[in-house]
Amino acid sequence: MKSQSIKFTGIRNGYKILTLCIFTLFPLWAHAQSTTPAQEVLEFYQKYMTACAQPSMDEPNRELDGLFCNMDIKNDVTSQLYKKIIHAYKAGIYGDLAGDRDYFTHTQDFSVEWTSGMKATKIKENSNNAIVRLFMSFPPGAGDPLAVCVRLHRESSVWKIYQVDPSLDTDLPDCKSK
Repeated sequence: MKSQSIKFTGIRNGYKILTLCIFTLFPLWAHAQSTTPAQEVLEFYQKYMTACAQPSMDEPNRELDGLFCNMDIKNDVTSQLYKKIIHAYKAGIYGDLAGDRDYFTHTQDFSVEWTSGMKATKIKENSNNAIVRLFMSFPPGAGDPLAVCVRLHRESSVWKIYQVDPSLDTDLPDCKSK
């Protein structure tokens, strides 16, 4: 019996290989494109808190003084929210958005250690909008748990933050009102 080698040449075999690659890689691409609102919120907050904990070696944006910890957040927030925060900062009214707190965490200080105790839960979702409750549990002795309500809007296939509600009445809002 003769052993036959597999030939990967010719148009027909090239077409088979291309088809095989498409069917193999398409599910991976589709999965990467379909993050849920809760995943998006959790990933953003992990990146944001990690960036804020790291001393930046890059030249800081002098105009914004490291407002977003020198992190480019334009892919994570809507352009309207980005412009709103920048405008408030430049106009000296940033405190009107979040008091003397960080807009995204609604705390004065935060630590990268908080990322291990974060949990994002989808509260509500329709075709293009979602509300996610981000629960932050702190290490022992670092304070009581805190939660923020994060509102997202879908732009194409990407979920972007358009508002973070302050926890006015309680540090653990349920995000179901409004």
